[in-house]
Amino acid sequence: MIKLTRVKNTSALNEFLTPDRKIARRKIVSAEFLMQELLPEEIADNNFEECISLCESAIQMFRDLKRMHHPVEVVQMHELASQFLQKGINVNVIRVPDHES
Repeated sequence: MIKLTRVKNTSALNEFLTPDRKIARRKIVSAEFLMQELLPEEIADNNFEECISLCESAIQMFRDLKRMHHPVEVVQMHELASQFLQKGINVNVIRVPDHES
């Protein structure tokens, strides 16, 4: 069983929305395990098909992480909006309109 304590930089998880943090942590731990534990063994055994499979799995995890990743400011705004919503105040993001010519 992979322990979730392997993620050393937990502050990096602050760049994920709160609902996504647990999933992001699992994906980071899984990708680290694939790349640091399983891949070197397969390379040593010349099992290149398995190497490709492991790398493809890691690539998919990194794509998922990239999709879930947000700048800290966006995460903070989302958490602030959630706090307002808990108090019954619906907050919507308003974009600055493009300058009309």
